[in-house]
Amino acid sequence: MKTIISPKEVLSLAFTQDESANPAIVTHSDIAAAEMRYLLPILGEKLYEKMLDGNYVQLKNEYVAPQVAAWTRYIVEPLLAKRCGVCRDTKSDVSVTALRRLKRIAASFSKRLTMHLNTMSDNYGEYNPEYNPLNHCSIDGDIVQIY
Repeated sequence: MKTIISPKEVLSLAFTQDESANPAIVTHSDIAAAEMRYLLPILGEKLYEKMLDGNYVQLKNEYVAPQVAAWTRYIVEPLLAKRCGVCRDTKSDVSVTALRRLKRIAASFSKRLTMHLNTMSDNYGEYNPEYNPLNHCSIDGDIVQIY
């Protein structure tokens, strides 16, 4: 399965060194799910395919990788106790507050990516800002804002 970033990159970008997580706790399927749900709608299919082919390395490193890593962390966080009993107390669930915090962080990276793409759209011929849902709608504090 081809993804823009690897499990190792997710761990280095979305986890602290103190968490010392094993790369096996993040799968390519987790990353693919994050990319499909949270990255593809922003980039659009053409730009996403170009990035899968290795184009736009600077965009990937500075904006896309942190965004995908943050959303992947958000997706896998509830599963970590089951995947790695040594890493977490398997009897405790992830708190709603922790998940909300991770979601806010990931959403911030999505907004950051969108702002960059909108500002530098001439550099990314495959990007169409009209298809980016964050240019039309946002969810802040569980309030949907449409513009």
